[in-house]
Amino acid sequence: MSVVGIVAEYNPFHNGHKFQLEQAKKITKSKYCVVVMSGNFVQRGEPAIVDKWIRTEMALKNGADLVIELPVHFSTSSAEFFSHASVKLLNDIGIIDNLCFGSELGETSVLGEIASVLCNEPKKYKNILTSYLKEGNSFATARSNALTDYLINDKILAMCKDELTSIIKSPNNILGIEYMKALLNLDSRIKPYSIKRIGSSYHGNDINTLSSATAIRKALRNSTKELESLENCMPASSYELLEKAIKANIAPIFFDDYSALINYKLKILSPDQMENCLNVSEGIQNRFKKAVINYCTISDIIGYTRTRRYPISRIQRTLLHIMLSLDKDNFWKFVDNGFVQYVKILGFRKDSRDLLKLLKERSILPIISNVKDSFLSLNELQKKMLEDEIKCSDIYNIIIGNKYGRTSKNDYTHPIVRI
Repeated sequence: MSVVGIVAEYNPFHNGHKFQLEQAKKITKSKYCVVVMSGNFVQRGEPAIVDKWIRTEMALKNGADLVIELPVHFSTSSAEFFSHASVKLLNDIGIIDNLCFGSELGETSVLGEIASVLCNEPKKYKNILTSYLKEGNSFATARSNALTDYLINDKILAMCKDELTSIIKSPNNILGIEYMKALLNLDSRIKPYSIKRIGSSYHGNDINTLSSATAIRKALRNSTKELESLENCMPASSYELLEKAIKANIAPIFFDDYSALINYKLKILSPDQMENCLNVSEGIQNRFKKAVINYCTISDIIGYTRTRRYPISRIQRTLLHIMLSLDKDNFWKFVDNGFVQYVKILGFRKDSRDLLKLLKERSILPIISNVKDSFLSLNELQKKMLEDEIKCSDIYNIIIGNKYGRTSKNDYTHPIVRI
C-alpha cells in the first residue's frame, strides 16, 4: 500500500489543488494521500480566509484521505522551518512513501542540486552569502543571489544566470527546494516528486478556471458579492462550502480584521517585551512602535514598516507572532526536540480506516483525535504546543465573533471531519 504526502494550506481549495491531488496519486501510484495542512493561520503571516475545519472538508471531498494539522508555530514560520517541520511530521508518522509538491519547474533534479548546496553549505557559498548580507539585503535576497553566483560560477548547473535566478526566486520552487533539503537533512526514505504548476502564477490576480488562491482571496477582499465569479475557479464542493461559510457569516477573514488587536498589542507591549516574541529581531519592534502612533490598519502599519531590510512577508509573520504571543524560547524548544510534538488529526475519509490503523501502528508521535481525551496523556512540551494551538484558534474565533457576531466551535468542541 503506497501513500503520498502533500504539504498544503488550501486557502482556499481551488482547481489547481484538485489537479495536484489527482496527479500526486497517479504519478506515485499511491492508494492514499495524507495532507499536512496549516491550521487557522498560514505561512504568509495571515489568518486563513476560512477556518481549518472547512478547508479540511474541501480537501477530503477532492482526493485527500487524511488531513493532519501543522501547528501554528511552524505554519506561520519562514519557508525553511515551515518546510522542515512539515516534512519531518510526514517522516515521523511512518506511513509516507512519497512526497509530492507543485513547483514552477515541475521536476526535482535541479531543485535537488540547489537543495544539496543549502544542506551542505560549502565554504565558498557561505562567503558569497555573507558578502550579500553585509550589503544590507534581506536574507532571502542574499541567499538567492549567493546561490545563483555559486551554482553558475562553479558550473554546477548548466544554464544561464537569468534562468537560474528565475528558478530560485519562484515561490513554489523555493518551497520545493526546502522540502528536498529537509529530506536530505533527515536522511528520509521518502521519495520526492514534483508536478509543474499550471494556470495562473502564485501571485497572479486573474480570475479563470485555474486562478491562484491569491486571486480568489483578492476577489473576496474586494467584495463577497463577487463570489459567483469564483464558481469556475474551484471544485463544486469547495465552492459550495465557501458559499455556505459566507452565508453563515463565518467567512471570509482577512488580516486587517485583526487591526484593533494588533494596535492594542503594539501599544501595551514594550520593545523588550516584543523581543521575546518569535521573529522579532534587528529592532523591527521599534518601527512598529512608531507606525502604530499614526496608523491604524495592519495594511498601513506594514506599509510604514516595509523596507529593503524588512520585506512584507517577514513583517506580516512578525506582527502575527506578536499578536498571538508566540514565544521565541518555546519555539526553539520545539525545534530542538523534534519540531512537531504530536499528530493532530483534522479529518479523514471513512473508507481510509486501514490508513488510520497503519498510522497508529507506525507513528513515533502521539496521535490526537480528541483534544479533551488526549491532553492529559501528553508530556509538558506536547501540552505547551497544543495549548498555544488552542489559544490561537480561539483568537481566530474571536475575530469571527467581532466581525460577524457569530461564535464558532473551538478545538475542544469541534469534531474531526469525517467524509
